Formats: sequence, C-alpha cells, structure tokens
Amino acid sequence: MDAMTDPALDRARERFLGDGTVDERGVVRPEIVQSWERSRRAGVDADHLALPYDPDLDFEGSLVHCARPVLDDLTERLSGMAVAVVLSDAEGNVLDRRVGEGELRRRLDAIQLAPGFSYAEEFAGTNGVGTALEGAANAMVIGAEHFTDRLRSFACAGAPVHRPGGALVGILDVTCLAAEANDIMRFLAAQTAKDIEEVLRERGSAGARAVMAAFRAASVRARGPVLALAEDFVIANRAAHETLDAADRDQVARHAAEFRPNGPGEERVLLSDGPVRLLFTPAPAHRPAGVVVEVVPSTSTLRLAGSGVGGGAGPRAYSGPAPAPARPLAGLAGTSRSWRTTSAVLRAAAGAVRSTVVLGETGVGKAAAVRAAHREVRPAARFVVVDAETEEAPGELAALPGALGTDAATVVVRRVEALDAAGAAALAGLLDHATPNVWVTALVTGAAVGEGRAVHDVLGRFSGSLTIEPLRRRPEDVAPLVEALLARLAPGRRVRCTPEAMALLGGARWPGNAAQVEDVLRRALVARPAGDLEAADLPAEVAVHGTRRRLTPLETAERDLIVGALIEARGNRVKAAAALGMGRATLYRRLRAFGLTDVGR
Repeated sequence: MDAMTDPALDRARERFLGDGTVDERGVVRPEIVQSWERSRRAGVDADHLALPYDPDLDFEGSLVHCARPVLDDLTERLSGMAVAVVLSDAEGNVLDRRVGEGELRRRLDAIQLAPGFSYAEEFAGTNGVGTALEGAANAMVIGAEHFTDRLRSFACAGAPVHRPGGALVGILDVTCLAAEANDIMRFLAAQTAKDIEEVLRERGSAGARAVMAAFRAASVRARGPVLALAEDFVIANRAAHETLDAADRDQVARHAAEFRPNGPGEERVLLSDGPVRLLFTPAPAHRPAGVVVEVVPSTSTLRLAGSGVGGGAGPRAYSGPAPAPARPLAGLAGTSRSWRTTSAVLRAAAGAVRSTVVLGETGVGKAAAVRAAHREVRPAARFVVVDAETEEAPGELAALPGALGTDAATVVVRRVEALDAAGAAALAGLLDHATPNVWVTALVTGAAVGEGRAVHDVLGRFSGSLTIEPLRRRPEDVAPLVEALLARLAPGRRVRCTPEAMALLGGARWPGNAAQVEDVLRRALVARPAGDLEAADLPAEVAVHGTRRRLTPLETAERDLIVGALIEARGNRVKAAAALGMGRATLYRRLRAFGLTDVGR
C-alpha cells in the first residue's frame, strides 16, 4: 500500500495536525516526523498554501547557467513522461522548472511550483525541496507525507547540489503525481544533482586556474605584495608574507572579498605601516571567478580611489610614517589595530591642529571619533558643529572666523558633501582666515566626494584625510562596542549578552555600523526588560530567520544599502525607498526577503 492511500499514514497525519503527537512511529518515517515538527513550529497552515514570490531572484546566475545543459539533456530523455524537474537555490526559491505540456503543468501551476516561488519548508511544509534543504540530504516525500493538504496528490524527490568545497548551493527536485511514484525518482534526482555538481566543478576549476594564472603574472610583474582571492582559496606571494603581518593580510583579503568585479579598480586603505593603494584585477575578465590584489605604498591621501575627496593632488597624507597603533581614544570602544591606528592619526592631527577630512560610511562613528580626539587633546578649546545639510550652514561657516576671534576651537562640518556653492566658498574662507589654533574637520558620508559636488575642490585644500573602517572590517571591535553601548543604554542594569547572542552580533555585517548596533541593542533591551540578552531577543536583521546560505556579493551589497538608507531615514520606509530609487512595494518585498524588520525605528 503506497503513502498516498495508506489509512494508517492518514490517521497519523490527522492526529499530528490535531495534537502534535505521532503514535504510529512505525508508519511514519522518522525524517518525515521531524519535518512535520519543523513545519508545525514554523506555523505552516496545513489547509492552505500561501507561498512568497520574488521576481528578482538570480534566474541567470552561475547555478542556473551550469545546470542548464544538464536539465536540457534530462528534459529530452523524459520527453512524453508526466515528470517535472525543478531547480531551487539554497533558500528553496524555485529558479527553473522543466515540465511538458498537459495536465501535470496545470496542476503544478495550481500549487505554485514555478520559478519565483519559495518551497522552503517554513512556507510549504514537508516537501522534496524544503525537506532536502533542511536535512542537507536526499529526501523523498510521497502523498500524505506532505504536511500541506494541497501537496498530497504529488510525490517529490529532492537532492542537494553542492559547490566544489562542499557549500550547499541548491536543490534538484523530481516531481510527479503520487500515484506514479517509484524509487527511480530518488536515483534520478541524486544523479542529476551530481551531474550539475560536475559542471560546477569543471567551470570552477577553469576559473580557479585563471585566477592562479593572473596571480602568477602579477607576482612576476609587481615588486610588492600580491594576494589572490577566489571562492575556495586565498593565496599570497612571498612579499606579502614578508612585509604584511597577518592582520594586514586579513584586511586586504576582506577588501578583496567586497570588491565588485566590473573591471579593474583601486582603493586606498590604512595598514599598520601607513597608507597603501590596493589595485584590483578580476580574473578571468569576462566571467570573474576571483580577484588579484596588488598592494602599492601610497604617499597621497588615505581616501578611496575614484573621484576622491578633492581636486588636484588632494589632501596631503600626514608627513612621516603613520602613528604607531596605541590605545583607542578615550571614551570610544574598540581594540582592533585599525581602530587604534585611526585613534592615533586623529590624536596627532588634533595635537598639530591640521585640518582633516574624515570619511566613512553612515553610522561608523566619524563625529564621535573627532569629539573624542577633541576631548582628549584639546579639552579647553571650544567645540562647534555645523550641519552642512541645513539652510543655515553657509551663513554659520561664513560667520565663524569673526565669531571665534582668537579662541582655540574645533570646528566639525558634518555631511560636508551636501554644501552648495555658497557653503563651499564659506568653508574655503574658514580655512583661509581661521587662526592657527582652530582645528577644522570635515566629515564625509561615504568613501569619496564626486567631482560634481560644489565642495570637491575645497576639500583638496585640507592638510590630510583618513577613512574610518566600517565595523564589518574590524569584527573584533563588536564585543567591546556592545559592552559600552549596553552600559550607556541601560545604566541601571547589569546586563550582558549570552554567548549565543554575542556570537550572532559578532557574525553580523553591520551595514549601519555602530549606529545600527545601538539601534539593535535598544530594541533587544525592550524585548528583554530584565536579565541578560539572549539570541531570541535580537531583531531579524541580526538573527535572520530561515537563512541557510551566505548571501551573494550582490545580495549583500543590496541589503547593506537598504539598511543604511533605513538608518539614515530613521526607519521611514517612504524616505528610504525614495533615497534608494525604488518603489515602496519593491522595498517591502526586499525587506521580507532579507528578514529585515523595524530597522532604524
């Protein structure tokens, strides 16, 4: 008797749906019981099928590209049979479906087993795609073994597809009507998954060879350190091992991992011995499988490459070697070499009263760092903040030389990139006429200021510049930052994070940087008014429900932009959508896809 018509299986399923127990363990396979339990905990409705749909999936990505010839061949061999072949990504989203014309196609459309829909277990309950995904193993589900009633007419066999190196990249599923199920489906799914893995391996090997060839060529050509980063390896030449310490090599590798390979590129960063230029070359050029990085000493500004922060030669680098990393600025949390070096550079600039451009992403702590340097080095001086986004900014800047007189002062111009022509002229006047005991700092949100900005040329007249690294590039600073923020947000509580919660916080990317950490902890404290913070107290953007894979670089960049825009807009989704140039419906869909809720509010 098959699983579709077995009365004992029907009784076991109905009992489970009623009270969550299964007595007839010999009737229901253990893996099916476990899947039912997961489905029940996820809140799947056994009577209705409501699947999320995402039209923006990577339908032309490397998985689909590599699977296409295998699926073409299989479709031809299965011609005339009432069998469908489905390919999903590593989150259960259907990327491709192959099924002939006729009744099966119509019935699959009715249950939304089609590209764009998610068959993850948390949405569809027990099924070949979602259950294989949860167990990371082959799964066969027939008839009444499905958790959702509308899937009981079908049988499906799912098999994981892995990249070279073992990472799960998707599921290959074979589906037919339950009455026609047989064990050949298991073999067919498993064999097809292996065939796709072989194509991934062949094309991945070709890509790895191209990266290695580019690395060897760069090592011969370049005199200094060269590193190469691919999906499965990071390598460095002898010069990199001899001249860069482990922390610097790790920092270069992180920059390479975040590089978007749309052609050669350049970036300027601060390493332990001073500023350097990172020259990126994607390899191979037509379909990059990795990137080669040359590390070149820099004697110019610490700003990122591109349009830069100023015209001409730009802000000069601080003369001499970079200050040795010492203690961080007083009152600021962080222990990383990058943070300590930033503290030393700002401390030296404040002591020498050298005008300084400070660049960094939203929420990275630019203003806090300058204020800390002021308090430590120039505590008796006045502290003046001008917000360049306000209408009053040009007038405030123009009036400052007279208002300050001979007083010692630190002037902070926030969001300096927003200054119009009048504001830029006023800032230039401040640089020209301020007394030598006025430390002028300009804060730039981002990595550079475009040449079209009114203030672009004025920034080139500053004495120096530095970039504060985003929090994702200094993960060792997360724990001390969390401790300091908890002490400030809950001064009357002796609250800490459990090891599980801290592990999640330490592993997050923090596109909103320190500001996002504060926002997350504030909400977690509301969720847990007493006692230590646990993993379940953290918002979804940290503990994303149902995440089974790492985001692609493109998805990561998109998520980071969305989080940054929401934090900048203080959680106002209308403003964030406008800033991102997308419709509100698209923003809401992407928020659901990334598991983001209440960011910035």
